[in-house]
Amino acid sequence: MAPYAWLFSTWGLVTVALIALLIYRSRLTRTEADWIPLTDDAREDSAIQTQTMIEMKTRKLVWPIRVLGTACIVLLLVILGFWLYSGITTPPPAP
Repeated sequence: MAPYAWLFSTWGLVTVALIALLIYRSRLTRTEADWIPLTDDAREDSAIQTQTMIEMKTRKLVWPIRVLGTACIVLLLVILGFWLYSGITTPPPAP
């Protein structure tokens, strides 16, 4: 039973980290502006800089989200594989 507990706890930690990154990315993109004022004042420059920073932060999150998502799926498949293997190799109970 120890391998199952280890696998489930690892899968849980990876899943929580993935969900946290997805929530963080959604909060970043929520503050993203749909339009930038086209004027010759500081508001335009500030809006452009803010937009650029948001885009840089969201681009940095692409690889960690992909890696954690892949790890989450792989761990879930490993857990399923162990469960199936133990079900196949365990003899049925005697009548």
